[in-house]
Amino acid sequence: MSGTESSRDARVARLRQARQSDSATQATRAREVVRDLLNAGQRVSFARVAREADVSTWFVYNNSEIKAAVRDAMNDQTHHGVEVAAAPRHERATPASLRTDLALAGEEIKDLKRERDALKHRIQLALGAEIDNVDQADLVKRIQDLEHQNRVLAQELTQTRTNADRLARLRDESEETITSLRLALRKAIRAVP
Repeated sequence: MSGTESSRDARVARLRQARQSDSATQATRAREVVRDLLNAGQRVSFARVAREADVSTWFVYNNSEIKAAVRDAMNDQTHHGVEVAAAPRHERATPASLRTDLALAGEEIKDLKRERDALKHRIQLALGAEIDNVDQADLVKRIQDLEHQNRVLAQELTQTRTNADRLARLRDESEETITSLRLALRKAIRAVP
């Protein structure tokens, strides 16, 4: 197993552990909300438990323990005559309060966008660093290979130049020998009667 695979496995294990811990925390909050709603005599529903526990409705429906707790609470309220307290009456919202709520929501959205951008930037940096680390090792290996090839080629070039110089000397010597032989041949031809 390579170092990259073991670090990936470690990250996956940490993420899995964090998800399990988060899920346990959400389940605890949802159970407390069910209990609090029953104790307060307020109507229990899947959507209300999800909203007040600050979890998704999907989580409430798909966690068998929470789903059973909500169904049991709803059945208790329906079949055992548990009085459900009347929902508190809300005053009508005024245009000014709606504008205030809208402004607050707008600010919250801006904060969330800033947080999202900051998290996005952190993720990009983390991924970039991870890519840089992987690429850096590859680059070091590639540079070492290129330096080795360069040394081999430099040695071959030196050897080739040495051979070329030797061959040039042999050529010059051969040309001198040929020139000497031609002169000797001419003299020999002139000497023949």
